[in-house]
Amino acid sequence: MKILLSIGAWNPAHGGPFFSVGNLAKALAANDHIVSLLAADYPHMSAEAPPEGVPLELVYGRLVPGIRQTVIPRASRKVDQIIVDSMPQVIHDNGLWLTLNHKMAQAAQRHSIPRMLSPRGTLDPWAFQYRNWKKRIAMELYQRKDLERVDCFHAASALEAGNIRKFGLRQPIAIIPNGVEVPGQPAHFRVAENISGDKENALATSNLPKERIALFMGRMHPVKNLPALIQAWAKVQPSGWRLKLVGSSEVGHREELEKLAEQLGVAKTVMFSGPVYGEEKTRLFRDAQLFCLVSHSENFGIAAAEGLAAGLPLIASKTIPWEAVVKERAGWWVDGSAEGLAEALAEATKRPPDDLEAMGLRGRQFAMSKFGWKAIVEKFISVYGWMNGLCERPSCIEL
Repeated sequence: MKILLSIGAWNPAHGGPFFSVGNLAKALAANDHIVSLLAADYPHMSAEAPPEGVPLELVYGRLVPGIRQTVIPRASRKVDQIIVDSMPQVIHDNGLWLTLNHKMAQAAQRHSIPRMLSPRGTLDPWAFQYRNWKKRIAMELYQRKDLERVDCFHAASALEAGNIRKFGLRQPIAIIPNGVEVPGQPAHFRVAENISGDKENALATSNLPKERIALFMGRMHPVKNLPALIQAWAKVQPSGWRLKLVGSSEVGHREELEKLAEQLGVAKTVMFSGPVYGEEKTRLFRDAQLFCLVSHSENFGIAAAEGLAAGLPLIASKTIPWEAVVKERAGWWVDGSAEGLAEALAEATKRPPDDLEAMGLRGRQFAMSKFGWKAIVEKFISVYGWMNGLCERPSCIEL
């Protein structure tokens, strides 16, 4: 099948959708489907290389100073040419609000190509309300019409499907989770404690972390509820542990978090780092003993799935769709207040390493069974086929 995947920008700073869409494109191509990526390239957010074996088409835009609004000159002409050249059977757009999302909606209409839309959390109540004056204008001018013309929505969770329905949108919704790559080796749950004078033992443990690590990995943005996590950490202050926050800073949020850690007296045990990728990211997961995702809102929370796949127990807030970790005995699903998170951190950091490792392995098995790419690609292909009238309605479709 020929699929055109589009996204507002092709850069890790675009957040989780960059990884979700990239991995979906890679998995579709690996299963012998013809897939192309289309994204905007901006001076302030230049495009990265695409996944191996997946062509990337770019339209070039710029940022209007002052109002921070993007424009893409001659975008319609460029998008039309890409569609004519690639002849996709389905357009699968990702995200809302950005110029390219609007252009893709118009192009799908002009060329009579079925369009799937993955909102990627943009219709979640918290996300919609955050700095929403431009969103309300866009909704009145064009976004409502674009949404009403979607042929099929994709939701990464039942929670996201419910949020789509709250906007009065009645089209079919395909509920398909995001997939994740499962590392070859799970987290090792070892630290360089009590190293004896034995040279061989010292060498064997020299690359291990010296303290246990509770890890957050993702954008440092107000939606991630990181102030509450730091406040909870200050309440518990577990001995022999550090909290490590890893990711890009948005709207100056890292500086606010660093100041908060100083004010609460935990600056020495709360560490900050910019975004990491590849082997360095794998190593961070392998060296950690606990993963935290406590956002105000997530349509799925790809970082949580990655943490579980790496074999880490998860602390998740009840405002994100990870209640399954309780059933799977793989973590905590708690109130996202500082008090609720403190209770979970206190319990988790008192657990022996063997207990945490057993929880992590249960979570890893769950991630492997639910978020493996083979099954997820099959679901997407069945939905794409159904949108083209080639097969019966798949079971993942909610009407």
